[in-house]
Amino acid sequence: MKVILSYGLGVDSTAILVRWLTELVARTFNLKDLIVVIAQTGDEHLETGYLVEKYVFPLLRAHGIRTIQVARASNSQRDGIVILDDTTAPTICYIQGAYRLSDEMVEVATVPQTGGIRKCSLKAKGWPLDVLIAQLTGGEEFVHVVGFETDELTRMMRDMPLGLPGRIPTYPLVEWGWDRAECERYLWEQFGVVWPKSACVFCPYALASAAGLARTLPRYVANPYEAFKALTMEYLAVAANPRQGLIGGRQLYDALLDFEGGLELLADFQEHLSCMPWAIYDVRRAFRASADDMMKPANAARSMTRVAAGDRADMVRLLDYMATRHLPDGARYETGRHQRVWIHERNLYYPCPEQAFVTGPALAIDKVNNTFADAWEAALKGPSQLSFV
Repeated sequence: MKVILSYGLGVDSTAILVRWLTELVARTFNLKDLIVVIAQTGDEHLETGYLVEKYVFPLLRAHGIRTIQVARASNSQRDGIVILDDTTAPTICYIQGAYRLSDEMVEVATVPQTGGIRKCSLKAKGWPLDVLIAQLTGGEEFVHVVGFETDELTRMMRDMPLGLPGRIPTYPLVEWGWDRAECERYLWEQFGVVWPKSACVFCPYALASAAGLARTLPRYVANPYEAFKALTMEYLAVAANPRQGLIGGRQLYDALLDFEGGLELLADFQEHLSCMPWAIYDVRRAFRASADDMMKPANAARSMTRVAAGDRADMVRLLDYMATRHLPDGARYETGRHQRVWIHERNLYYPCPEQAFVTGPALAIDKVNNTFADAWEAALKGPSQLSFV
C-alpha cells in the first residue's frame, strides 16, 4: 500500500519526514512505499526553500524517495495541474510554483481572508494534491500522512472523514504525542537551525496574532522582496476597497510603521511602487439589502475596469485633473496614501451604489460580476419606499 506524505515544508511535516528517514523505529512501513508530495503555491518564503534544499532533500536523495512537486496551472481547475518535478533525487525546491496564489489575488485586487475554511489553502494546496494523489493511487487504498500535531486535534478531527476514496488518514505527531515545540526542538537537535513556519509571504493567518506578527515582521525587514509582494498586494486591494487589509481588515503597512526597520522598508516600498506601471481604475459596487433589515447589506456585485495606464506620477496627475476639473456634484476627492475620486459612497440604507476612480499598480484585470448590471441599476434607484412599510 502506498504511503503518501503531504509535505508542507514547515516544522510539523518536516519533523515527521526527518524522523522517518533517520530512525527506523519511528515508522511501520518500508521506505520504498513512501511518496512525498508537495504543493507549491508560488509564494513560500525563500528561507523555507533554502532549508528544505539544504537539509531535507539530501535525506530524500540518500533513500531514493520519490518526491513530486505540483502546482495549479491557472486559476481555473479546468486547466489542471503542473508537475514541477517528479524524481527520487530532488535538488531544487520549486517555491516559485506555476500559477501563483499572489497572481490570483492581485488580478482581482483583493487579499486572502481569515475566518471560516481556509479557501486559499484548499485551492492552492489541497486541490492540486488531491488531483495528483488520485492519479498516483487510481482509486486504490492508500495511507495519507498529515502533519497535524497535538495542539491541532480539532483540525485533525475535521480532516479524518475527508478526502479521496480509499484514503486512510494517519497523524504521526499525534501518535507520538508531539506538539509544535517538540517538533522545533527535534529539528534543532538534528540541524542546529530554527525551522520556520511554512506560509505564503502574505498569509493573513501568520499575521493574525501578536506572536505571528512577532515572527513575520522581522522576516519582512530581512527580506524586502517578500515584504514588497505582500505590501503591493495589500496596497492594490486597499486602493480598490479601503476596508481591506492583510491583518483582519487592518493594514500590514500600518503595522510596519511602528516596527524597528519598518520606516526604511516602507520608504523602499514607495520607490518600488513608483517603478511599476500604474493605472486608474473605475471601481463600482452594487450593495444589495439584507432580506430583513434595509440598514444591513447582503452582498455586493463588483465591477473593476481600467480607464487609463501610465507611470505613477502621470496617473496621480490625471486623477487630480479629473477631480479638480470634472468633479460632479456630491463627489469627494480623497488624497493621502491612496488617491480616490468618490462618485458614489455607500449610505445608511440598502440597496445603494459605491463608485470611485482610484490609482494603483497596473496589476488588476478588468472583471465584472455576471449579476452586476442588474444589481447596479437597482442600487442606483436606492431603497424601495415599500421597505418602510
